[in-house]
Amino acid sequence: MSMDKSRTPNEEALDFVSKFNEIYFQTITHHLSSFVQDSFLKDLFDKNPSVLKDKAQILIERFGDSANSVNFTTQAQAMNIQPTTLSLIFSIALYAASRSWENFSTQFFCNFGDMGDDDDDNKANSQVT
Repeated sequence: MSMDKSRTPNEEALDFVSKFNEIYFQTITHHLSSFVQDSFLKDLFDKNPSVLKDKAQILIERFGDSANSVNFTTQAQAMNIQPTTLSLIFSIALYAASRSWENFSTQFFCNFGDMGDDDDDNKANSQVT
């Protein structure tokens, strides 16, 4: 019985993943701190009546349609907070996590390339008629 080498874990890749956690959390910290450093939170919570801003529109401009506070109305009522606040919490968490994952996956593929088994793809494609 021969060993299937395509199923053998790549030790370098596993080592990379185990050591990348510090960089991953540094990336999350960087993205979370950017909301303070670029005055996004200040602009969103500014109480200056001379500068009227549509809070929902600020969120949509920064995070896209998923941040539309209309999506959070029912949940916000149940939690007794403003829909824009719930939208902000959700959007910041999703943004920081996705940017950090993007950084990790980019670094991983730069180091190890696509680790998929190309032979399987070629066999599947050659069988299509």
